[in-house]
Amino acid sequence: MDIFAEMNGLEFLRSKFWLSLLLTVFGLFLGLGAPFAGWAADRGARATPFLFGLLLAIVSTVLFALARAPGLLLLGRIFQGLAASVIYTAGLALVADAVGPDEIGAWMGFVFSGNTFGLLLAPFIAGIVYDQAGYFAVFGVCFGVFGFDIVLRGFMIEKREAVKWLPDKKTTAAASDGQHADEAGNTADENNEYHENNGSTEVENENGAPEPQEHTPLLHHKSTTSPPWYRRTFRKMAILGGSPRLIAAIYGCLTHTMLLACIDSILPLFVKRTFDWTATGAGSIFLTITCPSLFGTFFGALADRYGSRPVSLTGLALTTLNLGLMGLVKENALVDKVILCVFLRLFFPLWLPWLTVGCVYIGIGLNLILAPLAADVFAAVDVLTASHPDVFGTTGAYAQAYSLMCGALGLGTALGPILAGSFYEKTNWPITVGFLAILCALPSVGVFLYTGGGGR
Repeated sequence: MDIFAEMNGLEFLRSKFWLSLLLTVFGLFLGLGAPFAGWAADRGARATPFLFGLLLAIVSTVLFALARAPGLLLLGRIFQGLAASVIYTAGLALVADAVGPDEIGAWMGFVFSGNTFGLLLAPFIAGIVYDQAGYFAVFGVCFGVFGFDIVLRGFMIEKREAVKWLPDKKTTAAASDGQHADEAGNTADENNEYHENNGSTEVENENGAPEPQEHTPLLHHKSTTSPPWYRRTFRKMAILGGSPRLIAAIYGCLTHTMLLACIDSILPLFVKRTFDWTATGAGSIFLTITCPSLFGTFFGALADRYGSRPVSLTGLALTTLNLGLMGLVKENALVDKVILCVFLRLFFPLWLPWLTVGCVYIGIGLNLILAPLAADVFAAVDVLTASHPDVFGTTGAYAQAYSLMCGALGLGTALGPILAGSFYEKTNWPITVGFLAILCALPSVGVFLYTGGGGR
């Protein structure tokens, strides 16, 4: 953003307002696009919306490369948010399709680790390319990554297609039944839905032919009392939204992302104002929070081994505790650093600033929240699919469930900077991190009551 502002003489873009606005726009459209992406991904092949999301990402990158005014930057950010909503939703659904319940936590952690690794590596590569080759060369690297991504997606085979070549005939037959219509042009689920919606109560006579009942209102005529179109179309989403277990997991994911966005917006300001750190130092302190996410596979595997509930509750407790203790650091004095260093003396030497130690623990705690709860979304959908086989059929609703989660991530990204920034400016550091600690503790109730506990 600094480079763009300097190139185009738009110094006002360096302000915190514009930085927060661009982040909020991205999160907002990530949240808005996710439910529609989930609905589309559950209706057919996952690869189609996955590829469409990539095209949206290419469009957003072109807009960023050609932008010379703030309006185009915002438009590019809108497309970027929509692209992320489609890619995240379809991508997580593909992982859920391909991975069994015994390994879903580890693979969800792997996905989020890859996302974080890209966020950490991209600025480093972009800085080198910009110094050596200039502004547009950076976008050339982006398009090279897109090209490689297209090749990979060309080789991608979805499970619903790969199952046709599996040796298990029963599995192949079940997949075929779920994918192909019967001779009349309707699947069994569609026939059931038709009869339910139209009040048909036909039974078979002795010869096996359908015989209408006496209480059928109009013979050979379609009932006019069918449910509204939105109830027929979004039945899966209505059932998902009514699951306490799924809502508890999504609320935990929302809190995770909101806290991360809050810390991202106020922590650099705090260390810059309190310790007179440069922009480099203020940015590097955030690495202590994001680096633990590189071990997301390990954190997710813990959920596979011990269950999502104890792991995510540990993450919430660890994050809440350290957010509250960070409020004791008030000014640039040795005593503020030593007080809480003593608290962790068995683990770290006294000379290591507590602020850094606390950020590391917050990073670990946040990562103990996200991957286990994302795995529990998978488990919740499995339970709902078994309870409502007539609604979910053989395809389930992984994409729509993960679209709700991605919508929560987008909402947290959009609200976090606004909430924390305004709160910090009107109060102070201890009150702000205390408020964030309370915010972090709230999902613990739902997680404790509804999230799966036993290891799988």
